Amino acid sequence: MKNESNSRRKFLSTTVKGSILAGAGAGVLGSLLQPLTATAQTGGADAQHRAKIGALGATSLQASKLALTKATNPKVKMFAKFEAAEQEAMGQILKDAGTVPAPDAAGKEDMITLQKLSGAAFDKAFMTAQVKTHQKLNIAVTAYQASTGSAQIKHFANLALSTIKEHTERGQMLLSELA
Repeated sequence: MKNESNSRRKFLSTTVKGSILAGAGAGVLGSLLQPLTATAQTGGADAQHRAKIGALGATSLQASKLALTKATNPKVKMFAKFEAAEQEAMGQILKDAGTVPAPDAAGKEDMITLQKLSGAAFDKAFMTAQVKTHQKLNIAVTAYQASTGSAQIKHFANLALSTIKEHTERGQMLLSELA
């Protein structure tokens, strides 16, 4: 199961990154990004949803990169590795849609807190923050999905939600091991 999960993540990450790098205008990802790009030009509620998702994702990415150097638990490092790869891919998708992901004030505060910690205290604080961030991402992506009339965005949100839910559950399991 572990190898299957790793292979799926690697395939998804490689596919998304490869599609973005290749321009994927005629591919599946290109058709998914087209409505995102079109609505990015109009702004409004769509842009607000993407900005919220981008802020949460950027915070998760920064925290995960920090965890790659500070985490002491190998499972926490593994979680951080997968999360960083996925958030880099999602961040690129948002950038291509006209949204520059950046942590919000709460995300910046979380990073300051994490930078001050080390050892088991860091591991536990990182995983606690990841679970909370994924819960917030679930709410934000669900709201985005509900607010759009675009079938492509709804499909893209479904894909994102499955990963968010998996990360929330895995994060909760790992957090219980750290307690």
